[in-house]
Amino acid sequence: LKPVSMLYPPEEWEKIRSENVRNKGMQHHLETKILKKNNELIDVDISISVLRNHEGKIVGSIGIIKDITNQKKIKQDLIESEKKFRRIFDATSDVLLYLKDEVILDINKTALNFLGVKKEEIIGKKISELKRFCSNDFEKHLQAIRKASSGEIVNDYECTETHDNIEYSLLFSVDVIEENGVLEGILLRGRDITKRQKAWEELLKLEEKYRILAETSADGVITLDPIGRITYVNPAFEKMINRRKGKILATLFRDYLSEDSVYFFQQVLIDVRKKDEKIENIELELLRSGGDLVPIEINIAPLKKNNTFAGIICSIRDITERRMIENELKKSERLKTEFMNIAAHELKSPVTPIKGYLELIIADKEATEKIKNWAKISLRNSERLLRLVNDILDVSRLDTDTMRFEMVKLNPVEILKEIVEDMRPAVEKKNLKFITKIPDDLPNIMGDRHRLSQVLKNLIGNALKFTDNGHISITAKKEKDHILIAIEDTGIGISKDEIKKIFTKFYQAYSGDDRKNEGVGLGLFICREIIKKHNGEIWAESELGKGSTFFIKLPYIHKIIVNPK
Repeated sequence: LKPVSMLYPPEEWEKIRSENVRNKGMQHHLETKILKKNNELIDVDISISVLRNHEGKIVGSIGIIKDITNQKKIKQDLIESEKKFRRIFDATSDVLLYLKDEVILDINKTALNFLGVKKEEIIGKKISELKRFCSNDFEKHLQAIRKASSGEIVNDYECTETHDNIEYSLLFSVDVIEENGVLEGILLRGRDITKRQKAWEELLKLEEKYRILAETSADGVITLDPIGRITYVNPAFEKMINRRKGKILATLFRDYLSEDSVYFFQQVLIDVRKKDEKIENIELELLRSGGDLVPIEINIAPLKKNNTFAGIICSIRDITERRMIENELKKSERLKTEFMNIAAHELKSPVTPIKGYLELIIADKEATEKIKNWAKISLRNSERLLRLVNDILDVSRLDTDTMRFEMVKLNPVEILKEIVEDMRPAVEKKNLKFITKIPDDLPNIMGDRHRLSQVLKNLIGNALKFTDNGHISITAKKEKDHILIAIEDTGIGISKDEIKKIFTKFYQAYSGDDRKNEGVGLGLFICREIIKKHNGEIWAESELGKGSTFFIKLPYIHKIIVNPK
């Protein structure tokens, strides 16, 4: 025999002894822990009964031990689950109340904070007690709870409550808790939607604002669904096509476009959808109900719903008057160009023989020096007039697209070196240093030799006009798909404001009474147009007082490598 104390851990045995089981009566019940053979500790339930002899004296005890380890674990798991549920119940931002028979059995922290009450003030109270805390829509709650209790589904009803002079909007629903088909309770759930409600109200206000803007706009405004059906029109568009709103909605917008405009508009619609960006200033023709065509300018932007393409919105402007003005301007410009052309030819006709006779006078050995000086002055001015006439003729040809270009394969090295030799005397005459850096391996280009020479001479001539000290340089190099030519000087430079305008027709960077250099502001305009005809670019970089650099970019001819096989 072994003492019973060996079955228990020391602390548990002391606990049992302290119970003084024998002196408490015939039977005693308790939970404790005992040690198994392998010293594993298990939970047990013990029922102990005392044994007495015929004299009633306690002579021993008998015990029944039941292993309750699993039950204890299940019970502990339930306690942990309850704690977890309680944490979730209290942590949620929703208002939660658990009721049975319209009595509040539980309430979470969010609800307590919202109502401004303590838990002990509300637990066990009838739902009617809530009336003093949420008086605005209490009847709604009561009806919802009773409907749910009778088996109806109650979802999403709105209530407004006022606390501390602040109005809140809440969205409520009622969940029925059942077990084996028997109603166990009701869960009242409420979510604060005040911010959402305010955002929705702001959205409605904004929508109303834009609706008023659209309705009162002088421009037509329409919206289309993804396949081009009209879903909204404003009064201006109704007036524009002379049709009523009811007959326009749900029809295809392309049905109101001219035949030439339909295909173009469909392509634009595809681009807007694909690129997800707005497209502006598209000119189309609109078909009125009477068959008349109306020129329009349209701006298009995509519409999104849940981040998915949902159609487009179009702003449409009637440009009939603008077209008329543009046509008048074109007509005026054409007449001006024709006049310039005629005037230039008329001026050139007498100037050419005058120039010839003046050259003869200067070469005449019998003419006096005085007469020769007069002839030189006259010749210089006639040459200036001839240059002006030629510039006017060039502008006229460029404006009317009648300037002829003999595009052939050219060696840019030859042209650049030829220009350098032609301009060197003039550069050296002003005691300027002429710097050149022209590699011999520049690739060939397609161009008009005469016109490219004209551009280069003009740019170097300008550099000469505005440079009194320092140098003029001309450099060239091959880049990715073009050659880059740079003409640099150390002259007076050009201001930032003026450099944006120097390629404009008739613009002179240095105008006024103190202007020292001749010209009417056509040279750089002509240069730009000639370079554009060569699919090239021309631009300038400068700083006032620090000289200027003009750049020309010309595409070169790529060599085609043929596989011998």
